[in-house]
Amino acid sequence: MTTNQPTILVLGATGKVGGKVAELLAESADIKVVAGVRSPEKAIKLQERGIEIRHLDLDKQETLQPALEGIDSALLMTGYTVDMLKQSKAFLDTAKETGVKHIVHIGASGSPTNEVAHWGWHQYIETYIESLGFSFTHLRPEAFMKNITDFGWLNKDVLTNYIGNSRWSWVDSDDLALVAAETLRKPEKHGGKIYPLGYDTATIPEVVEIMTEVIGKPYRVENHSPDEFLENMLKFGAELAYIHCVYTQLKLNIEGKIPNADATFDNFEAITGRKPTSWREFVEKYREELRY
Repeated sequence: MTTNQPTILVLGATGKVGGKVAELLAESADIKVVAGVRSPEKAIKLQERGIEIRHLDLDKQETLQPALEGIDSALLMTGYTVDMLKQSKAFLDTAKETGVKHIVHIGASGSPTNEVAHWGWHQYIETYIESLGFSFTHLRPEAFMKNITDFGWLNKDVLTNYIGNSRWSWVDSDDLALVAAETLRKPEKHGGKIYPLGYDTATIPEVVEIMTEVIGKPYRVENHSPDEFLENMLKFGAELAYIHCVYTQLKLNIEGKIPNADATFDNFEAITGRKPTSWREFVEKYREELRY
């Protein structure tokens, strides 16, 4: 180990994106990776890869300082609730006190609308990061391709559609993780940068066409209203403030009132050295998961 080996803290390391970021960083012998996790018992696989585990619960102030001691750079990502505001402030205040230099923040779309509240929450967090004087990289992913399975939109051969014929900009969550790892690994290159992340566009019917062609079995679209989405999510116990944000976004999408909802960006190859994942490549990658 060299004396100038940077130490990088990854939040959400037991989740899909955070876990992937931690694994990618652990491939670099010149980096020490620390996983900040709410439930250390769920991080055994990370420990087996030589990643240090520290207990960090964003809702428990007393866990922040011990977890942030000796950290040079940190990945900040929070859950999908309005509590992200107070959680992020507490984390950033403590990070400043403990000498963290670089923050990579995973936010949301930077589309210029004031009606989708949680996009604004992330913009407040970005501004606070900058106000504290950190070196920073702001990541702004558009819609995740994995939403079709992670949010239960795909049920066997039926893909639920809450946005009519609206066209979204999409990103593979593995591509987000790769960008996050690169910007944590090289703060001198990516400090002060804002990276919007969206690399392929499609309507839900077009996604179904791609799935049908690639997987070789017929899929169909089932249209539902944003009101049905809201009702179902509240039944499942979704947080009220956040899910109303998503509901508003879906309504605005259908009405064509979100500027640049289908915008794509050409920054991925410059950041990572490879091309981003297209919808066709995504379906090929998750063929077995999607076919049942």
